[in-house]
Parts: sequence; structure tokens; C-alpha cells
Amino acid sequence: MENPIKALRQYITHYLNLRFQEFRLEALERIVNVMGYLIMGAVAFFLIMVMFGFAAFGLAEWLCYVFNSRTLGYFTVSAVILLLLILLFLFRRNLFRMLGGKILWILTKSRNDDKEEEKRGY
Repeated sequence: MENPIKALRQYITHYLNLRFQEFRLEALERIVNVMGYLIMGAVAFFLIMVMFGFAAFGLAEWLCYVFNSRTLGYFTVSAVILLLLILLFLFRRNLFRMLGGKILWILTKSRNDDKEEEKRGY
């Protein structure tokens, strides 16, 4: 006959090991999700920048035709890009809060939210 205290200690040890493993797996899952979002964001950012570059060259060429001056067309596009950069600089805190909030939401959302999103097809 086995000692009941020893058996209880083994059950508790086994339970704690399983809980620790579950915690590690959940942390790993969250890290992988965040990394996936970051990689997806980086690829999307790259594609948007390429698209923006081609659009800027196209706009510059069109403005060269409109103004009948290559220099004026390219300087106008440079001014538009500078205006966009100034706006980005002015609204940087709002953008950082939005991105930080999104990353925090990804890290803290529960597993039930994931299951509900899968049911809805997101």
C-alpha cells in the first residue's frame, strides 16, 4: 500500500508541473501572435512604401506635364511628401498610442476571444 501523503505530494507536483507548462505555452502563443502581427505589419509597410513611391513618381511626372516644368513637378511632390511628414510628426503621439494599444490588446486578449473570432471567421 502506497503512502497517501507521498501520493498526494506526487499529484500536487504533477499538477504544478502541468500548470507551469500551460503558462509557458500560453506565453509562447502570445509571443508568436505578436511576432506574426509584427511581420505582417512589416511586409504591409514595405508594400505600401513601394506603392507610395510609384504613386509619387507618377504624380511627379503628371505634374511635370501640367506645369510644363520637370523641376516644378518634382518639387511639388516633394512639398506634398514634406507636408505628410509634418502631419505624421504632429500626430505621432496619437499614432503611438493607437499602435501601443493594439499591441497591448493582442498581448492581453483571452483565449475565449480567439475562439469567438474563429467562429465568426475573422
